[in-house]
Amino acid sequence: MIGVMLTDRIIRAVAVLRAGGHHVEEVRGTANVYRVDGRDPVTGPVVLALAIRLGLMDGSRDG
Repeated sequence: MIGVMLTDRIIRAVAVLRAGGHHVEEVRGTANVYRVDGRDPVTGPVVLALAIRLGLMDGSRDG
């Protein structure tokens, strides 16, 4: 259940980052690795942390 919740939050983080004007793309040939604004590839949890740090998402598990 925790893995599913984390996956859902990562998907939401990608969406809110894109809505906020950031370019987010999945890195081909990998699972759960993204490139944000052309920077070095990062994992999904790092993308989630970025969205929270930028104030685009709530840091709570429910938000």
